[in-house]
Parts: sequence; C-alpha cells; structure tokens
Amino acid sequence: MKKLLFILTILFTTLSAKAGCDFSGITFKTINQQDNSFYFQTNMHMDSCWYYTFTTYSYLNDEEYNLDNNGGWTGVTFNQKGKYEVRLNVFNECEKCDTIFTIDVDITIFGKDATCTVESSPNDCKVYKFQMKNFWDTCTEYFYQVWKGDDWVNNLSDTEWKNASDSLIYFDYSWEEDLLEYYTEDGKSPMMQYRFNDSGRYLVIPSYYNKCTQIDTWMFTKVNVCTPMKTTSTKNIVKAQDIKIIGYYDMLGRKVDYMEPNKLYVIIYNNGRRQKVVRTR
Repeated sequence: MKKLLFILTILFTTLSAKAGCDFSGITFKTINQQDNSFYFQTNMHMDSCWYYTFTTYSYLNDEEYNLDNNGGWTGVTFNQKGKYEVRLNVFNECEKCDTIFTIDVDITIFGKDATCTVESSPNDCKVYKFQMKNFWDTCTEYFYQVWKGDDWVNNLSDTEWKNASDSLIYFDYSWEEDLLEYYTEDGKSPMMQYRFNDSGRYLVIPSYYNKCTQIDTWMFTKVNVCTPMKTTSTKNIVKAQDIKIIGYYDMLGRKVDYMEPNKLYVIIYNNGRRQKVVRTR
C-alpha cells in the first residue's frame, strides 16, 4: 500500500509540473501550396519563456532538416516523391515543457505533371479556353477560380505584370471577395471555356485536388482580356510629405486595427506602395 501511494505521489507531482504548460491555443496549419512547394503558419510568438522552431522529417532519408522561421510562417519545397512530416517544435523554458505539432505531407502526385494550356478565341477577345491535364482517375478533381485585377495588379507596369512571380501575387494581391468573378463548384471537368465579364487584367487559378490522398496544387495564370500589352506606362509622382498609410492588412487581405507580434502584415500607402512587415516586441 505504501508503494502504491508512493507511485501515485510521483505521478501527481509529474502531472502538476506539466499543468503550467498550456498548448491548447497554439495553431499550426498549411496556408498555401503550389506544385511541391508548401507554406505553413503558426500563431505562436516568442518571449522570455516560449520559443519554437520549424523542422521537416523525411521518411525516405530518415533525416530531420531545419526550416527558416519568417515571423510565424515557413516554406519548403519537396524535391523527391515520398512521405514527410513538417514539425512545429514548441518549448517553454520557464515550465520546462515542450511539445510537437505535426503536418503530414505525401508527395505522390501532380508535380510537373500539373499543367494548364490557355487558348483565346479568334472571334471574341473575351472568350478563353483553359485545359488542365486530365489524370483519368476517380480521385482527381479539377477547379478554376477567376479573379479580376485589383488596384495593385492594375498599377503594375506591363513588365512588372509579366514578371510577377506566384509568391509575389499571393502576398500582394488583395483577395477581396468582390473581385472573385467565377469559381468551379463540381470539380468534374479539367476544361473550362469562359467568357470574361469585362476587359483588363485577370488572374485565373486552375487547381487539382486528389480526394484519395488529400493533396492539392494550383497555379496562377495571368490573362490580359481584350487589352494588348502597352508599350509605355506612367505612374503618379507623390511627394514624400504627401505619402500616407491607408491601412494595415493580414495575409488574407483583411484590414486589421492591431498587428500581433511575429506575424506578417502588409502596409498599403496612398501612392500604391505595399510594404510587408513583421512586428517585434
């Protein structure tokens, strides 16, 4: 009986030591993916007690690799097919406790096979045909989104618009709901023939989703609808003293009144400039 009480005392002491470590409010999720490149985000912040790291583990090589911490988010490109585990490693030095949040990644499909051809109509400049590669299986679904150019897109020069990378578009485009002109609902057809509502710059986002493995991938397609590329461009000149901040926005394009520490935000100025910032304590 004394031995049992001693064991229960040790167990209670251990549980009491861990009681101060509350991990329930921590989130860790996938926020973006293109081909084999994945981006992950946490709401964690660092202080004198708490800190965290990002790592990825390869089941193929049986090795763990450190990932960059970009103020609460990280990205990694998987160059080999196989299974991986992306980890958020959380530590509390004050309470002497730690835990790991994991996200499984299985690179088995899509990759460079994810393609989409674009064909314009010779008879109507607003009509386009988009064709994703058909995988001819029961797992793959095909989706399209059509987004109209926002102020940031429309203020780019032709060269800037042509050379804008997918990551630049993802973080700098506003993604306001009223700019979404069309989206696929059933996912059955890899082909979309679409007539745009207006002329101008558009973003068309073809995406695959595999129901069996729950892997998806997407790609940006820039379309100039009934608008030929201009040979020259002009920009308004704003004096430094006239430059003002219009607002602060999170990575989903939502306006915020307060910037949380260690999270990425976008500051928009009245001259069209956008600046990505991370607030520190």
